[in-house]
Amino acid sequence: MGEDERKGVRIEFLSKRTLAESDFEEKLDLIIDNVKKENILVLEESLRSGEKKELIKRTMEEVGEDFPGIEFSGFDSDASFLERVVNTLLGKEEREGLLVVGPSPIMEKIREERDSISLLAKLE
Repeated sequence: MGEDERKGVRIEFLSKRTLAESDFEEKLDLIIDNVKKENILVLEESLRSGEKKELIKRTMEEVGEDFPGIEFSGFDSDASFLERVVNTLLGKEEREGLLVVGPSPIMEKIREERDSISLLAKLE
């Protein structure tokens, strides 16, 4: 069975450690390359708001007939403001949370709640 004839959706789970070993550009390339292969990624950590903006910007630059774009959804940890400030002052860049990223045509319905994400993936 060729890749075009597959009947499922591949879901890749990426650990914080894997993401920490990559610089930001490598992370973006990893995310976009996987989404172009029609994979759904689950990242063990969330991206910062600036990183999310850059992901959207890069994706919009690459949108075309072969790449319809991405959808992403996630939630951040409920660390208190004080914990975030202390971690920033100590140089800790922990981005607790979860981020799910996938191709727009496959990620049909996403429902976000405070501590959960529900996703319906469409099989083509």
